Amino acid sequence: MKTGTNLRRIITIILQFFFAIILIIYLIINTKIDIFRSQLVYATVSFDNLDSLPPPAFTLCSDNISYNFNCTLYGNTSKSCPELIKFVNVSNDDTYNGWFTGCYVFHTSSSLLLAKPEISTKEWTAFQSALFIRYSFFNASTISKMQLMIWNSFDLSDNELSSKTILNPYRLNQYEPCKERVFTFRYKRHIFLNGTEKWDMNYRSELGIGSNAFGTNKSATGVIHFKPESFQVQTTREHQLFPIMSVITMFIILLAVLYTTYYSWLGGPSKYKITGLAHMITRYYPQQHIKLPSHNSRALKPSAEDILKVYLVDVDKANFENK
Repeated sequence: MKTGTNLRRIITIILQFFFAIILIIYLIINTKIDIFRSQLVYATVSFDNLDSLPPPAFTLCSDNISYNFNCTLYGNTSKSCPELIKFVNVSNDDTYNGWFTGCYVFHTSSSLLLAKPEISTKEWTAFQSALFIRYSFFNASTISKMQLMIWNSFDLSDNELSSKTILNPYRLNQYEPCKERVFTFRYKRHIFLNGTEKWDMNYRSELGIGSNAFGTNKSATGVIHFKPESFQVQTTREHQLFPIMSVITMFIILLAVLYTTYYSWLGGPSKYKITGLAHMITRYYPQQHIKLPSHNSRALKPSAEDILKVYLVDVDKANFENK
């Protein structure tokens, strides 16, 4: 009998520890969730002066026309320009039937345009542009329009140039091919809390200049200029705002609730009370095993004085005063 009682007592203690661990784990998890939910974000806006910027990208599409390209950067011909222009053949794609058969895509993530170029503007060519791209094509009499779209270089990586986003017929604008066109652009940047960046670009098209010198019935030439409006980039940065007092308050409140729950429903609130899920599971009730003092060891049941001494610890030390 005594062995069974001791076993139930041990199991009860194990259950009490188990319930306590469960509540502690819950407290930790809930605190982490509260911290995550309490992370407020605020944004600041600044204007950062950058040393360099990448040029916009463009898509030039037409029907059965082959183009040749060369680029001039700060007055010098760029030998790497042809490598920055990729041809996308869509002649067998039903999506573009009736629109075009092939597109040339100019795209680079390199910061080609410098706020302080090493080459002085006096040494630039007569075009007086930081970057211009000249294209030429033959059989000019067979074409009256070309389709052009200017887009953000940060929208796609160099490995995603086959994406149909840059070949969308509804985003392409029709232009006369034999013209000189100038596009002025400005970037905006948003820096997220995790450090990633998102770039937006606004551009405006200046009036194109047409000239008979640019085209004949056999061949034609056109020029696209890119000019940065400014190297001052509006930057929006996200910052974390951590309300530490709110989290501490939530932690203390939850700790008090779990403490009350444990001693009222799970572990048992006191030494000899029946309540407590751990006691109800094992059917071990401590009040059945009150240790009697030595002078009452032969009694079958504890006296009221013995019970009071259990619940009222150190009651004999109380002092009473007569008034």
